[in-house]
Amino acid sequence: MKQLLSGLAFAILSFAATGASHAAPPDMKMYRLDCGHMTLGDKSVMSDEGLYHGQSYDIVMSCYLIKHGNDWLLWDTGLPKKYLAGPLTEGSFTTKLDRTIVDQIGDLGLRPDDIKYVAVSHSHFDHSGQVNEFPNATLIIQRGELDAMADSKKASAHYIDASLYNSHIAGTKLDRVRVVDGDVDLFGDGTLTTLQTPGHTPGSMALLLKLNNAGYYVLSGDQWHFTENYERHQVPSWNYDHNETISSGKKLDAVIARTHATLVIQHEPVDNQKLPKFPRFLD
Repeated sequence: MKQLLSGLAFAILSFAATGASHAAPPDMKMYRLDCGHMTLGDKSVMSDEGLYHGQSYDIVMSCYLIKHGNDWLLWDTGLPKKYLAGPLTEGSFTTKLDRTIVDQIGDLGLRPDDIKYVAVSHSHFDHSGQVNEFPNATLIIQRGELDAMADSKKASAHYIDASLYNSHIAGTKLDRVRVVDGDVDLFGDGTLTTLQTPGHTPGSMALLLKLNNAGYYVLSGDQWHFTENYERHQVPSWNYDHNETISSGKKLDAVIARTHATLVIQHEPVDNQKLPKFPRFLD
């Protein structure tokens, strides 16, 4: 009996010591949402080295709905609803939104209040345009981006529009906002990690996902806009900081190499066509 109890005690201690490492991973799913499309009439704006003159290019706006256990997180919120009336031509950009995010998630039986978190890669209109449709979600944003909003000159110079966040940010008061600094494991389980990538804007970030079956994916925000732009390490002419953009690109390359992640350039039609068509998903 003494030996039996000793063995049982050892088994209990062993389970206590190792149980956490064998905890079942949360249910993870990633859906790609159609959040608009744009024709770049002057592709040269995508290179501060003077490439692409006389060329045009079609890009997509993508948002990603992620299920983490029982919680839903939305990564980026696409174009503002005014583009439903499009296509609208502004400067060299011709832009159109076909369906709102709220309309699309309704296909899954979800309503805005079912989205617990909204994370934005950065604050340009084509990535944050529908944040205000989710007033009860917790907004996840890099501190550098929030600080840029507070500086009206910097915000205006770099196309950062604080009004996109009226549902969460009023003056200096933050309501339902989780400010992240740098690379942050959002849930402490390695499934969703923000990657700080300043350069395009002061507080740009990417997202590293660990899916149960599909493995690692990197949603790269606006670090790059299309494949050739990525391969030639080109920096858009309106980026906040050239050198920071290059450094952030090298950082993401290192993460991708270390994790063997699949890179998703969020504006690249080819990358997004490789993902399951909504309402299908990766898991």
